[in-house]
Formats: sequence, C-alpha cells, structure tokens
Amino acid sequence: MTRLWSLCSVLFVVLFSPYLVANPINVGIDFKSQQLLNVEYTLAPSTEQQILNNNQIEWLDSDGTSLNLGMNLTPVWVKLAINNTSLTDIPVILSIDNPLLDEVNVLHTQGSKTIFFTKIGDALPLANRQIKSESLLVSLTLPKASHTTVYLQVKNDAGLRIPLSLWSPNEYLKHKTKFNLLYGLLVGFILSLAITNFVLYGFSRRHYFAYTGILLTLLWLTLAYLYGYGYRYLQPDGISFQQLAIPSLLFISSALFAPLQQTIFGPAKRRLIHGLGYTIVLLSLFSWFVPVHIALSLCLLSLPIFLSLIAAVSVKHYNYHYKQPSIAYLISISAFFCAIIYSALGVFNPFDLNIGVLSLTFVCFLICSLSLSYAVIKMFLMQRDAEVSAQQNALAESKAQDTLMRERLAIQEQARQDLESNIEERTFELQVTLRELEEKNRALEQLNMEDALTKTKNRRYFDKKLLMDIRRSRREQTPLSIIMFDIDHFKAINDNYGHLTGDQTIQAAANIIKTHLKRPLDDVARYGGEEFVVLLPNTPHRGALEIAEQIRKAAQNTDIIVAGTTIKFTLSAGVYSAIAEDINNPNLFTDYADKALYHAKQSGRNRVVSYPLPD
Repeated sequence: MTRLWSLCSVLFVVLFSPYLVANPINVGIDFKSQQLLNVEYTLAPSTEQQILNNNQIEWLDSDGTSLNLGMNLTPVWVKLAINNTSLTDIPVILSIDNPLLDEVNVLHTQGSKTIFFTKIGDALPLANRQIKSESLLVSLTLPKASHTTVYLQVKNDAGLRIPLSLWSPNEYLKHKTKFNLLYGLLVGFILSLAITNFVLYGFSRRHYFAYTGILLTLLWLTLAYLYGYGYRYLQPDGISFQQLAIPSLLFISSALFAPLQQTIFGPAKRRLIHGLGYTIVLLSLFSWFVPVHIALSLCLLSLPIFLSLIAAVSVKHYNYHYKQPSIAYLISISAFFCAIIYSALGVFNPFDLNIGVLSLTFVCFLICSLSLSYAVIKMFLMQRDAEVSAQQNALAESKAQDTLMRERLAIQEQARQDLESNIEERTFELQVTLRELEEKNRALEQLNMEDALTKTKNRRYFDKKLLMDIRRSRREQTPLSIIMFDIDHFKAINDNYGHLTGDQTIQAAANIIKTHLKRPLDDVARYGGEEFVVLLPNTPHRGALEIAEQIRKAAQNTDIIVAGTTIKFTLSAGVYSAIAEDINNPNLFTDYADKALYHAKQSGRNRVVSYPLPD
C-alpha cells in the first residue's frame, strides 16, 4: 500500500506540477546537474511571510538565463521550483555561482512548511556556511515524490548577479575537482611569474622587475578574491572586505602600468603619465571611504579612461629601439583593459549580455602576465646586450686594460648565460603547462563530438566525417555506403511509456548498431531525435544491404524491459551506395538514403530499402 501511494505521488508530481509552478526542475535518480536554471524573481519589498503565502506577489520570469539585474541595490527574492520524480529522497547541491554576494537567505519549503533554512554570504563568517567552501553552496534533500520550492533572498551592495546551478553531490565533486586543478595551474603559473620577476629584481636591481612582480601579485590576489578564496583564507571569521579589495587591487594594478610605460617608452609625457598614476592611487584610497557600489562603479568606469590615455601616449611615442618590449607592453595593457571592460559589462549588464562566468577575466589576466613578463625580460636582455657591446668597444680603445676587461666580460657573459638558463627553465615550464591545456582542449573537443545520450558520434562530427569519406571515395574510386535508420512508431513509445523509456529505446537502438560495425573506419552517428546514420567507407551496395538487414533483424529480436514492462521496437532503413563524384555536394548521399528510408516507412516499416527506389 505504501508503494502504491508513493507511485500515485510520483504521478501527481509529473502530471500536475507543471500547472502549479512555471517551468519546475525535474530531478530523478539519474539527475546529474543543470545550469542556467529558469527561476522567478521579484524586487518588490516583501517579508518572508508574504513570500511564503504568495500574497499578491508579481513574479518575473528569468526566461531560462542566468539572473543578472546589473547594479541594482534592492534586495531580490528568487523562487526556484523543484520536482522529485523518484520514490526516494534525493540529496542535491544548489550552487550560487557568485561568491561576492553579501547575504543570501535560503528557504526550502514544501507547501506552506519550511523544511530547511540557512543564511550565507561573504558578509557573514565562514562558520555560518553549511558547506565550508569558498563558493556559496547549499545542500538540500528533496523528499521522495515531492514538489518543493526554494526561495532565495539576496542582498548585495555591488549589484545583483545571481547565476544558479543544481548538482548531484558526486557530479559537483567532479566538477569542483576539475575546476580546482585548472584554477591552481593557471593561478600558480601567474604567481610563479611574479616570483620570477622578484628574483630577477634581486639579481639585477632593475626596478621594472619589481613593478612587474608587484603587478602580477596583485592580479593573483584579484583572482583569489573574485573566486572567493580571499574570503575563505584571509578573513573567514570576520566580515569580508573583498568587494572593496577588488577595486583597490585593480586601481593599484592600473597605476603600476605608468612607471613601466616610462621605462619602456622613455620620458615622453612624463608629467601626464605620472599624474595619471598618482590619480589612480588617490582613487584607490578614496574607494575605501565610500559605499561599495560607488567604489566599484568608480573603478570600472574610470580605469578604461586612464588605461586608454596611457596606451594612447605609448602608441604616439612608440619606442622603435625596444620594439618587442613595446609591443608586449601594449598587448598586456590591452588584455587588462579587456578584463576591466568585461567586468564592467558583467556588473552593470547594460545590454543583457548574461555574463555569468569569469573565464575571460582569467584569460585576460594570464595574457597580461605573460606579455608583461616577456616585455621586461626582453628589455633587460636588450639592455644587457647593449651594455656588453659598449664594453667591447671600450676594450678596443684601451689595450692596456684588455685582460681586465675580458675577465669582466667573461663574468658578465656567465651571468647572461645563467639568466638565459633561468628563462629557458621558465619557458619549459610554460610549454608543459600549455601542453596540459592542449590535452584538456582535446578532451573537450572529444566531448563536443559525442552524443550525450547514446555515446555515439553527433551530427557535427558526422558532417565532417561524411565530407572526408566523400573525398576519399573520389580520390581512391571506392564505393561509399550510407545507411539511415529510424525507430518505427517512436512517438507511440514516448506517448505510451514516457520519455525515459523513449531514451532507453534510443540507447538500445544505438547499441545494436554499434555492435554490428566491425571495421575501425565504420562510424555511426545520431542524426536526429530517433534517427541514426551509418557511414561505411569502401563498402559496396550489397555489403551495406547485408549490414542494414542484420541490424534490422537484431532490433526486431531485442526486448527492452522498463519497470517490469517489455517493449519491442523495430527499425526501418534506407541505403545508398556510390562512388563519389561531386565533393561539393556531400548532402547528396544523405538525401538519397533519406528518400530510401522514407519509402521504407511508407511501405510498411521494419524493412530495408535502397536507392534507387524499387518500382
């Protein structure tokens, strides 16, 4: 009887919950994650009791995008509906992907009953958090066969950017592990560049190495605060000042571009550049005595102007003697400028750009660090080479000091070799890091070519592979065969047994097709919803028909058992084989195979038809 009532509850949630709340999130046993949650929100002043009783509250829909209300200082209520469609309690993690929010009150309700409440934010001690993390995380337990609602009251003095995502605990752990690995590598690389510049300053006593080391350290601290690590490790037990620290760090980082500009481009416009640098420093001090939103707005609006002026002076007084350091400096200040503009667009959100991640800021800071380090190191090498050349000229003028000068040159040459050796070591470390990034990119590209449901290739991969096989067929004058499969009466399976059963049917069809492809060059891809396409290079028409018939019979003899119910399905197939002649019209193969498939569907289904069509 208990199971019967639980089953009835599940049916009620699945059938009627869409009419209770707009666009709820359905969570089942196989739930992994969902991002860009569709939520409702209101800026109307409301108490917790009014929100729970829904007393004439006008809710606005986020339209399935990350919620970003720009520089809005009014507290906002956010509503998120969740359906547990399974017969067991399911733990999930709600991630508020903006660690800079001052205060977030979280209420998890079922009907009029509050089943969980917590309060988190960077204006509260870390000990208050349910999950001790730099991210704003909330662990929720969804009762079995239930419809629950999560209410978030968000208060922030620096705008309202509230990206939300929902995870299973294991999936979030995997995601966080990968993120921490990549974050640690990149941030560690920036920090290693900063340390390298400090070491070079201690070795050479060139002030531009010290300026560069300080600037890279500030960029490293900025990234730490942007991702919440500053809050977690610097002041976890007190009120966080990271929203004030970020503008100050950006101000001081911008000010350090001024002395570096004077070093690389020479003393032109010295008063203007120094005046800009001192003004930025004063604004940094001023930002600590005004509200956070004013400090942040002042930072994001003024810094592009100051950076543009410094860059304009640099371009006008371009130093051709230090050409490579000059170009690297302009690249670094441009990357920092892009990071500021990107941050301003994310904070103010003037065009509803829906900026919800900090990846571009990370990339811009990395480019800025690399370019600036290259600029000062290259300038140091050029200056050192110039000094060596001057010393050699002096040796030619005074033979009496020849021995002494040669010894000094030998010492200087050894020092230069040691420095180059250090630079080569750092370059090797950079190459290793870039190689690891390339491997990660290849892994991501592999995921982009794979259909998530069936683990077969996706349409994007198929289009590329088809063009390659057509070119090979024409070049080698070998037949290319293509088979298009479609699950018969798939809509009826979905209507009668549900989309979960439909997905399992699609997976079963994909597995059957894959088991019948024996050669490495044979490929199967998911072409549409319940449609698959098979590429058979160097396969004659007769061989393609035999494979299609084997797959059709295997599908006919396969049973799918879901919840105790046995489901049978069949496949229809269209086959086309030819030696490719026109490589500019790859769709010719799929069109003919599709026509054959259509004829198979029209003439009774569960059959294989080839093109040209039978009379």
